Formats: sequence, structure tokens, C-alpha cells
Amino acid sequence: ISSTSSSSATTPSSLSTTAMPPPLEYYHALILQLRTLQNMPNVTDVTLHKNNNTNTNNDTTTTAATTDLTRVSITCQDNKKRSHTWHAELYPTIVLTVDLPAEFVLEDITVQGGGVNSSKSVDKKWWVNTTAMDYPNDDYNINDSSSPLQQQQLLPRIQQHFEQTIHNYQSLFDELDDLDSNLWILEPTLPARRSCVERRIALWEGGASVVIVLDHEKPRGVPIMVRFLGVTMATIKAVGGGGDGSSGVATSGGSVADWRASFAEFVAEEEEEGKGAGEKRRQVTDDSSSDNKKRWSEERSIRDNLELWLGSSLPSPLSTEKSDYLVECGICYSHRLPVMSDEGDTTTDEEGPLPEEKCSNSNCNRYYHESCLFEWLHSLPTSRVSFDRIFGNCPYCCEGVSVKVLNRAQH
Repeated sequence: ISSTSSSSATTPSSLSTTAMPPPLEYYHALILQLRTLQNMPNVTDVTLHKNNNTNTNNDTTTTAATTDLTRVSITCQDNKKRSHTWHAELYPTIVLTVDLPAEFVLEDITVQGGGVNSSKSVDKKWWVNTTAMDYPNDDYNINDSSSPLQQQQLLPRIQQHFEQTIHNYQSLFDELDDLDSNLWILEPTLPARRSCVERRIALWEGGASVVIVLDHEKPRGVPIMVRFLGVTMATIKAVGGGGDGSSGVATSGGSVADWRASFAEFVAEEEEEGKGAGEKRRQVTDDSSSDNKKRWSEERSIRDNLELWLGSSLPSPLSTEKSDYLVECGICYSHRLPVMSDEGDTTTDEEGPLPEEKCSNSNCNRYYHESCLFEWLHSLPTSRVSFDRIFGNCPYCCEGVSVKVLNRAQH
């Protein structure tokens, strides 16, 4: 068992209002249950955190032990040697934090999936009646999951159920790992949390990408959400302009196909089967293209289905650079535009809008955030407004560009 410690300064008043330290029975049960966890075959690390609160007053230091040995982190491996960790605040009640794609339920414990926000309190004295002395010697086997002792121990029961839960998600984790290893994942930053089943995948150079959200219950089924970003007529023609249809983005006659209709047709048969079985309806937004008459199949991986529909291989880290697929705004020079939350804090880099407005001049091809381009055009005395759009000149090539007029709240 390893332990970590951290210190923080407190005031005298905060020390006086601190909760009472855990009783002796708490430490007795904690040691017993940590021994059990340590001997479980898939557990690779048991970290007991030590958090000392100190108060310095008149050159004297007082240490409050009320939060001593009250946090634990358990790490285990699944059958593919992937590591998974759950955390628990132990006193005065157990508060769990897990990183799973859906809720984690253990009898009276229910934890919603989603990383650091996935916590639930167990409002009872879990250390009561879990000591070895409560059982005859012939019943005391710390490694036997069916023994009365281990069945009474809450922490090992949580671990057993956690292992069973991640076992049920093996096919989902396999699909996500396959995407992460073989395709350019623009978002989220890798390695991603296990609770995150969304991936933004690069389609081709110039900023075109597709966002998919996998169904944790049917990992190889049609994604529950598909959204295309940066897929414009200009980018489609630039990639599929040869007109031979080999890239999957243009028809044999050289015309540009409707991406939305194409993808909807590609998954139509699978969706109908899902609706007949009472499955949730799938969403498809924005455009897609391919005249391929084959259908989405759960016998293929997510990656194979996407490449079959696209008609070509998706960009791979083995042969290309990620910078080829990340487009920055020609005005603010950022990829994601930072935005302010309701509390006034700046959001993370993966929450702001992308630069999806593009200059139509093929010799320029600059991308802009919608709000950046609007602010630029709004500042030009030569710009003009017609209906809901503002027209002006590209900051780089001076070709005509336009963007939707935004109100103050939108920019």
C-alpha cells in the first residue's frame, strides 16, 4: 500500500470546527479491507492518501489528524491490461468517484458516469461489523470472495462490482482504443477519460472532421450522434475534384454529392433494425457523401465502417502529421475560440467554436471563426449588410467574403 500526503494551512477557528477524528473501529476495518483489496488478483495499486491540516500560530504548529487516512485510490487492470482507477472519500461516509461511460450501481450505491463529477455518498458507518474477529477462524479467508468476511466488506465489494462493470465495457474500450491508435483524433486530448465516448476524427487536410458519439450499449452500432465540421462545398471539391469518385467525396460525373443523404442511406438499414428493437434514434447532422450501396454492419469495427462509407482510408498518425488537420483562424490565430462561461471563467480549449468560415478564393483558403470574421467585417467602412449577412473583403486576399450578422450575445 502506497500513500501520498499533502498539507494545507488552516485558521484556529477552522480547527475548532473540524469533525471528530475517525474511531478506532474505522482504522481496524480500513486495514482489514485494504489487505483484502491488496490480495485481489486484478488490483495493481492501492494508494492510501494522507492529508494533514496544519495550523501555525505563535511559532507553534498544530497538526489536525481529523482527515488522516480518509482517502483511497484503487487501480486495477482489465483483461487487455488497461488500467482503471476509482477513488473514495472514506470518512465520515464513503463518496465514490469513478470514470465510466454510464452510471455505476452497487445495491444502495449509484454513481453517474463521467469522471470527476461522478460521485455518490454512502450515508452509513461502513466500518461497523466488518472486522475479522466477528467471524470464526474457519470462515476467515481474506482471498475468498464468497467468504462471509469479504461479502461484508464494502470496499472489496465495490472493487468486485467495478471489475465486472469494466468487463462489460470491453468491446466499447476496444473500439475507442482502435480509433485512438489508428486515426487522427482531434478532440478530446488523448489519453481521454474512459467516460468520454465522443471522438472528433480528421477526414482530410483543411480542417474537415467528423464528430461521433458511440453507444456504450452497442459499441459497433450506428453512433448515437454524427456531426460534420468544416465540410463545405469548397473542401469537398478540393479533395474530390478529380471526379473519378475514388475519394468517395464526388460522384462519377464530378458533381458533389449530399453527405447527409449519403450517410443516412449508409446507416438506414441498421437504423431500421434498431428502431424495431426499441433502440434510441440516431442523429445525423450536417453533410456527407458516397454512392457506396453497402450498409453499416456491426460485424465491422467503427473505423472500418467509416472508411467503407467514405470510400478511402482515414488519415493515420502513422503517415501524416496532426497539424495538417488542425486549422487555425486567420484573424485570432487560434483553433478553438476561447469563450466565457456564465461564471465569467474561460472555458477549456475543447469547448469553444471552430474556424468554419472559409475564403472561397482557392489561392487563399483561409479559415475564420464566425465571430472573428464578423468583427473584422463590421470594422470595415466598406462593408455592407444585406438581410442577415454582412459582406466585405477577406483580410488576406481581399476577395469578397460574407458571414451571418451576429448579435452582441453571439459574439
